[in-house]
Amino acid sequence: MKIYLIRHGQTDWNLQGRFQGREDIMLNETGILQAYECGKALAGEDFKAVITSPLARARKTAEIIAEVVGAKQFIVDEAITERDFKTISGMTKEERDAFYASGGIDDKEPFEDLCRRMMDGIRKYAEQFYDNNIIMVSHGASINSVVSVLSNGETGTGKLLLKNTCINIINYSKDGQLKLEHINLTAEEYKAIKGRIN
Repeated sequence: MKIYLIRHGQTDWNLQGRFQGREDIMLNETGILQAYECGKALAGEDFKAVITSPLARARKTAEIIAEVVGAKQFIVDEAITERDFKTISGMTKEERDAFYASGGIDDKEPFEDLCRRMMDGIRKYAEQFYDNNIIMVSHGASINSVVSVLSNGETGTGKLLLKNTCINIINYSKDGQLKLEHINLTAEEYKAIKGRIN
């Protein structure tokens, strides 16, 4: 089976370069269009379920994609929500730099906890929907943690800027192994290789 791990569409905070943690920021008009384009790129394939973070930007992205592809089940799960950035959430890069320079203490969700939470969530649905492709809609930091784990740190957190509504494809094999097959594909990039993905 294949797990299509997708980042939510654009928000105004993305444009402003603000860290989005657990704040419930809505998609902007561009983000809504991106979600439709992503759905259209995936249309024509059979997806058993769409699983989403409960945060509005991810949920709206997932709802649009689910409608376009005609997914049979829609599930909301806190396990794949965004990393909790706590004190630095909502800050721009300049604000974060000033915060750290003044001796501010970073209390965000520990990276190990984030990785464990995300990988547990992916494995849960890989096992539940085995033999069926699924879509999971999450967030930049959370998806990057998965990419980091599955690439053994070669890319992902601290190394990769994920595009809004990018498509990341993970293969789940019969022996329970997860393998990263494609990362950070735009809708157009995905359509270009779609026929070669089994």
